[in-house]
Amino acid sequence: MKRLQFLILVFIIPVFTVGQKNNILWYRKPAVQWTEALPVGNGRLGAMVFGNPSNELIQLNESTLWSGGPVKTQINPEAYTFLPKIREALLKEQDYDKANELTKHMQGLYTESYLPMADLHIRQALGEQPPGSYYRDLNIRDGLATTIFTINGVTYTREVFASAPDQVIIIRLTADKPKQLTADIGVNSQLHYILAATGKQLLLKGKAPAHVDPSYYNVNKEPVVYDDTSDCNGMRFQVRIRAVNTDGDIRTDTSGIHVKAATELLIYISAATSFNGFDKCPDKEGKDENKI
Repeated sequence: MKRLQFLILVFIIPVFTVGQKNNILWYRKPAVQWTEALPVGNGRLGAMVFGNPSNELIQLNESTLWSGGPVKTQINPEAYTFLPKIREALLKEQDYDKANELTKHMQGLYTESYLPMADLHIRQALGEQPPGSYYRDLNIRDGLATTIFTINGVTYTREVFASAPDQVIIIRLTADKPKQLTADIGVNSQLHYILAATGKQLLLKGKAPAHVDPSYYNVNKEPVVYDDTSDCNGMRFQVRIRAVNTDGDIRTDTSGIHVKAATELLIYISAATSFNGFDKCPDKEGKDENKI
């Protein structure tokens, strides 16, 4: 019996260990492009973590941030009449070119565009020496993205995760020696925006375009349009960033959050849009994003 239990443990433990390792994606260099970055998210807020030691880039998204506004109704009310013709062309005639042409009569307008919200930058003062022992990973089970590197005998760790209960993204920066964290934290957006500093918070207020052509539609001279005389299209949004330090100095202005000689730093990121449902104008009928 003991021999059988021993054999069971011998076979089960390696399988369990492999399973745990399979929950982790790890790399020995920072991401260069978006597809190499590591994602975290809570279903509404998302972040792509690039893992650059001296200039960390974390690209932020919010699930409701789209261009445009409510879709017009009754765009193609006769579309259903073409469905029997398409089925006949496919199933009976096997005339695929004809079926393809008929399907064009069932099309409506192309959709608006899902938009990138903001880019968070953490520019850390590390000197000119290249980092050693670089490592970054994504623990899929825990939803935690970690970056670790060593410079001048100091090991720095960055951890990023998204909290669903609290609806925030949290970044934790630590150094294994006291007062070694000096960094500037800034945020910008590819959309129209302004920056403000409110107390210890950095605030980005933005406006989505009223209309964005899809990338495959090259007809209009201005594929991105912000002006909307109806005050209906064009969603408002905002990003709030706050840093909390255990020691050292911290100050906030419109150029960013500036941290000097800290040992540990927590960065909280929250975001909201004026989205108020598929049938509501996100501008004049939108929610107050300041209160969400």
